[in-house]
Amino acid sequence: MRLFAKDRIVGWLASPRLAFHLAVAAFLLTLPALGIGFLLDDHYHRTVLLGKGPVGLTPWQIFSGPTVDPELRQDLIDQGVLPWWVSDAFQFSFFRPLSVLSARIDYWLWPDSAALMHLHSLLWFAALVGAVAVLYRRLMMPAWVAGLAALLYAIDDAHAAPAAWIANRNVLFACLFGVLCLIAHDRWRREGGWVPAVMAPVWLAAALASGEAASATAGYLFAYAVYRESGPWRRRWATLAPSGAVLLAWASLYRIGDYGARGSGSYVDPLVAPLDFVRALATRAPFTLLGQWSPVPADVGTLLPPERLGAAWAIAVGLLALLALLFWPLVRRERETRFWLLGMTLSLVPISAVFPSNRLLFFVGLGAMALLGRWLAGIWRAADWLPDSRGWRRVARITAVVLAIVHLPLSLVGMPLGPLGVRSSGLPMDEAAAALPADAAIARQELVLVTAPDHLTFVSHIPTMQLLAKRPSPRRVRALSTGPTAVEIERLDGSSLRVEIERGLYAGPLGRLFRDFKDELAPGDRTELAGMSATVTALDARGDPSEIVYEFETPLDDPGRRWIHWRDGTWAELTLPAIGERLPLAPALGPFDLLYPASPGPASPPAP
Repeated sequence: MRLFAKDRIVGWLASPRLAFHLAVAAFLLTLPALGIGFLLDDHYHRTVLLGKGPVGLTPWQIFSGPTVDPELRQDLIDQGVLPWWVSDAFQFSFFRPLSVLSARIDYWLWPDSAALMHLHSLLWFAALVGAVAVLYRRLMMPAWVAGLAALLYAIDDAHAAPAAWIANRNVLFACLFGVLCLIAHDRWRREGGWVPAVMAPVWLAAALASGEAASATAGYLFAYAVYRESGPWRRRWATLAPSGAVLLAWASLYRIGDYGARGSGSYVDPLVAPLDFVRALATRAPFTLLGQWSPVPADVGTLLPPERLGAAWAIAVGLLALLALLFWPLVRRERETRFWLLGMTLSLVPISAVFPSNRLLFFVGLGAMALLGRWLAGIWRAADWLPDSRGWRRVARITAVVLAIVHLPLSLVGMPLGPLGVRSSGLPMDEAAAALPADAAIARQELVLVTAPDHLTFVSHIPTMQLLAKRPSPRRVRALSTGPTAVEIERLDGSSLRVEIERGLYAGPLGRLFRDFKDELAPGDRTELAGMSATVTALDARGDPSEIVYEFETPLDDPGRRWIHWRDGTWAELTLPAIGERLPLAPALGPFDLLYPASPGPASPPAP
């Protein structure tokens, strides 16, 4: 009976129709996404695509921000879209025309239906799963091992949440077209013909026009030349020329068009700051791989407080070293396995420009699930590459059971829960916006947020959320501190306020988003804004501003100003202390601050 069951499993995994079956399964497992609505960046994209976004933006610029224009920058700071401490060099502008086109199609056909937009995304996700299964079947033997790898990829719960986020569709496009490029390239190299020779660079161009993550395709093409081609090296490199030309043209267009992210501590451009990027790669790659291979999401590398990041990084490296030890006999024996390993490793490079997150694992998973499928199959069938060491075999069997449980039944359960997880991350932002003052007077008032969980999610989106909900927006928005940190305010006189921030001005996972580490504020630095100035008066042990004096042109109690702070998970009115008195405020904890302790530990530098 057991042998019969094994044969049935192997037969199903080897079926030529498996790609279709897995595509349908991935689609059905993520169907809960149809009910989660618009969330997070979807709201901002919605205002731009409906023609209601910031002045100067067209619907083709939903992945861009006009923050380089000084006048518009000041207007965005006044609206609260940007914080007062934003770097002068700060800019986000991404070249993703095909992803924008898909969003515009949504807003041409069903502009008010989030469910249909999610359905649109899930169909692309299903197509991606089917394409990956086809690629594995072409490159892996026997067919049932390719089927096992495809199954692992299809039900990887790390894919569910990003597939359920409308604004993240660009990653689905980038990976799908990247996989189609690899299929065409393999067909050209093994079967010949001008059609696949032309289509491989065409698919690569489409992938790069969808999102920057598509540059990981180049890593797999390079690995193909190294491990799947034969003959002289010069001829191998020549096979990369068509795709290399596309990649070079894309990179040139990117620079000529002044695309990219600058002035941010969260994004590192490898061409602008190569040494910083190498350090970011060493710090972020272990967390990314941890998210791919274990139930721990890659996002812990972003969400952990600095004092815990080093220990977590060391644990991640240790676990990855154990896996490397267990996979080494297979990698040493099989050239095919080395192809997938090199492709997976190189795919870490482009996504390390941004903070670790499970939403970026599609290309990493392409190599990882092929490796895992081959390794699990070898353990199951007692392959001849298994070492004779009884100790190694015992540890390998235990690890195989753990990995099989994590990536099969647990992932299968996690797939439909992924969209709900995205919703739980976006819901606090919606609820917070609804709790803001919405009376008619607020349109003539300046709203001052003394504390907030983070600026991007809870402050930057205020104009967007109020506009979409048809609620009046404040005349101006000022955030004095953000992040999961205790704050103490002191009223110095009738128009001045000292704010002491225990963890510093950049506290929290997104605290460094708007200012680079190389563009620090120093004691005495003064920023002049409309109706207010901010002067840094002290730094903490990390060099972050920890004490700021805010001076207002009118008295603090001016009726044209409304004071609020974050308390018990929502906004609350704040009564300022009397002159000379101090008022402590609890840390503003948001949905991304669950890993922060109630009280901060000693300051420490980031992980290596």
